[in-house]
Amino acid sequence: MTLESLTNAAALLRRHPILWSIGIVMGALAVLDLVVPVYGGTFYTEPLALLQFLVVPFLAGGIYGTVKGETFSAGEFVRSGKTYYFRILLPGLIIFFAAVLTVFLLVIPLILLGAGAAVGMAPLLLGVLISIAFFTFFYDTVAVFEETNVFESIRRSIEFVMNNLGRVVVFYLVNIAVLAGLGFAALFAWSALLLDKLEPLTRMDPAELQTMMPQDILGLIGTEGMWITAAVYAVVIVLFSAFLYAYKVSFFRNHTEGARMQQGEYDEKGRWYKY
Repeated sequence: MTLESLTNAAALLRRHPILWSIGIVMGALAVLDLVVPVYGGTFYTEPLALLQFLVVPFLAGGIYGTVKGETFSAGEFVRSGKTYYFRILLPGLIIFFAAVLTVFLLVIPLILLGAGAAVGMAPLLLGVLISIAFFTFFYDTVAVFEETNVFESIRRSIEFVMNNLGRVVVFYLVNIAVLAGLGFAALFAWSALLLDKLEPLTRMDPAELQTMMPQDILGLIGTEGMWITAAVYAVVIVLFSAFLYAYKVSFFRNHTEGARMQQGEYDEKGRWYKY
């Protein structure tokens, strides 16, 4: 079903431009993430992160709702975004605070053990966060397609992942491969566009390159280079965000519909009837 989900995702993006809206918005926010701190300082970093956290549930609800109802119009997108907004936002908040609480409870004994132990346990903390994201990733699709409440969305996401563990792993690997491919292409394009400005780096020895800071790179490429960087980064975010959500909804829908087709019951004569 992985190949089928990929095909469905590509068809959705090709036939229904409204599904690109989440990529466009995320791309615009990505530009702001790069440009605003340069001109306005780091003060606006947290408000931008909060804005993104609050906007994504509306966009996700719009995408999932239009796919669920198979009505791909701007009006249906907005209606679905408003209808499913809190169904997606509230479980997301619970998952976020659960992750923060988990990290906090793990950090306390590490602090008591000393800084060395805290550094050594960093992979454990990262592993815990990845595990939480791994099992709860489909809570938003569950919330829309099954119209579950807050905690049921999280529980059903965990159940969905456990029931399709191998395929979900492949799903994640496909997304990682797509992101890596886009990143490589973006790095190549960025280097080509800024070839003249980056030429001094070729004359530096490895020791000098290791001491380079982001501020040094920014000073090297200048304002024009910063905007080129933001544009390339935005293109990657637009493409990957649109692909991720289209692939996610296709993957979830294909596997849940396949599971329903396999469900049924025997009648009194022992004949099998699928629901």
